[in-house]
Amino acid sequence: MADERHSAVGGRISIYRRPNSRFWQCQGTFDGKSQRVSTKTDDLTQARHFAENWYLAKTDDASSAVGQSAATRSSPRADRPTYNLPLHDKRARFLAAAIDLVASVGFRETQVNAIAERAGMSPATLYRYFKSRESLLVEVVAHVSQHEVNVVAGVAMGDDTPANLLKECAYTFGSRAIRAKQLGYALVAEPVDSAIEIERLKYRSKLMRVFETIIERGIRGGEFADQNPEVSSACIVGSLFEALVGPLARNNDVNDRLRLDRVRDIADFCVRGVARR
Repeated sequence: MADERHSAVGGRISIYRRPNSRFWQCQGTFDGKSQRVSTKTDDLTQARHFAENWYLAKTDDASSAVGQSAATRSSPRADRPTYNLPLHDKRARFLAAAIDLVASVGFRETQVNAIAERAGMSPATLYRYFKSRESLLVEVVAHVSQHEVNVVAGVAMGDDTPANLLKECAYTFGSRAIRAKQLGYALVAEPVDSAIEIERLKYRSKLMRVFETIIERGIRGGEFADQNPEVSSACIVGSLFEALVGPLARNNDVNDRLRLDRVRDIADFCVRGVARR
């Protein structure tokens, strides 16, 4: 008898169960190496949730951090995504230090002196590469948001139904924001200056285009109702941003498992909003 097989995260993770095995297994390729892990559950829905979290954890681990060097005097927290930057480049070191500070204390508390100290250089040197603190923080948003859009777009390119891809994209975006609460809040809702807000609006637009592509595919295949994909994608991204504001702003009201359950509810809502009745 053949293995029973399913997939998750746009086909990036294989979920399978051998005929003589009780539990579902997950298999994926990371850094060119195939890895396997037992889900410790015989429930397929729970196995899918396990696969999603396993994939996110492995891809976060694969993103090398700002580093244990003059660019950062402490290791980045293990519960938030990290962003690879070349530490031999002084400009990149300032950007890396600013990202790490925003991820720790938000935009408001990320000041020039602290950035320079974290980067192991002087404030005067910072101004050789960035004309102002605000211009550096705008680049923080541009760099981090593009990374997040790339992650979601990678899921959207998977070989799965439009409904599953849309759900997985929404969950991927929301779960990464929840796992990196301060950084997620900074990119979504923290009060900021106008130049930073403009860059955040570009972030929304890029995410909207990812969801718009999935919706267009679903309409062509008859899985989604006939609709304006641009409007629907704007509603989905808006619901993700707004529904996450509260959970991101409150760090101590519920644990991460409950927050992730809330993200799944949001993802389900997004699919219901575009599906054919």
